[in-house]
Amino acid sequence: MLTVEKIKQKLDLKKLPKPVMVIDSETILDRFKKLNNLIDGVELFYSVKTNPHPEILKLLKEAGSGFEISSVEELSQIISMGVPRDKIISGNTFKMTQLIAEAYRHKINYFAYDSIMEADKIAQNAPGSNVYLRVVAADESSEWPLSKKFGAPVSQALDLLKYAIEKKLNPNGLTFHVGSQCLNPLGWSNALATMAEVYFLAKKNNIKLEVINLGGGFPSRLAKDIPQFDSIKANINKTINKTFPNEQLKYYIEPGRGLVGEAAIFVASVVAVAPRGPENWLILDVGVYNGLLEAAAGIEYEIVSDKQLNGLNHKDNLRPYNIGGPTCDSWDTIIKGYPLPEELNCGDIIYILNTGAYTNSEVTCFNGFGQPAIYII
Repeated sequence: MLTVEKIKQKLDLKKLPKPVMVIDSETILDRFKKLNNLIDGVELFYSVKTNPHPEILKLLKEAGSGFEISSVEELSQIISMGVPRDKIISGNTFKMTQLIAEAYRHKINYFAYDSIMEADKIAQNAPGSNVYLRVVAADESSEWPLSKKFGAPVSQALDLLKYAIEKKLNPNGLTFHVGSQCLNPLGWSNALATMAEVYFLAKKNNIKLEVINLGGGFPSRLAKDIPQFDSIKANINKTINKTFPNEQLKYYIEPGRGLVGEAAIFVASVVAVAPRGPENWLILDVGVYNGLLEAAAGIEYEIVSDKQLNGLNHKDNLRPYNIGGPTCDSWDTIIKGYPLPEELNCGDIIYILNTGAYTNSEVTCFNGFGQPAIYII
């Protein structure tokens, strides 16, 4: 995990533009190694949407990562890097037809689906391709549930597998997603039990599935406690050994937040402090529109002032702030009632920790505030 201390060792904060995102390559490689050993023989496909910074993609390619893409733009970026075609898959179950056709043109032929229409699109634009069926999984323990939009019900799974065969596709796998930032170490185990139900039903109907894709959902440190990685790993492997005994299966994962989330810190500065009745507002030069969009949907980051780290403010000298970004929009609110030092002045440095995921990839140019500077260390 990247720390403020490491940033201070590597960079002169006084010379850095604000706001700035500092990304740590060592943290990314360390996390890649852990996830790449989640299951014996697992194949890892990084979810590009999480953070598509070219240096991160280059780092992961050199480490041997595969990539999961969802758009023509992401496909073009990965292809231009010279990534082998068998290292690229598409897990989006609502793909643009242009993506399917362009991927097929590049001899990429592994796509997720979870509906009849999606199977039809793949059959028309990438005939004969391998497909893996996304089945709905319980995700109530995640910070960002996905099951209402994605995933076929278990009751429809066999019919969708048969339909893919009718369309002359090759259904050879199952996939699921426990929701982004899953806080239950048993989340993947429970979903694997559901996949086993579908797998053995398919096998009974002479449909041979070869891949189980565990998707993503692996958490990174934010404001709430998260399960230990070793606990998640132990539960997954215990469930696989119990649920799929003697089955010769390949296992894929598509991590995003869990791979890069802890690898970055926003170094921001105070724009203003303003009392509003009983509340105090702290305005920073980074906010919802230029890096912290997930905050508007409930993701809570750990935030700390440089004064706290330097021991200038005792923990008792804190007050709750509503922390907002610099735009002329009240929706640009990062969090309410967050404790920070009483004495904060314009220009004081504030750190927003573990911001490597879904930050620079979701930046807007609203109000003229665009992409913060990025430094790789």
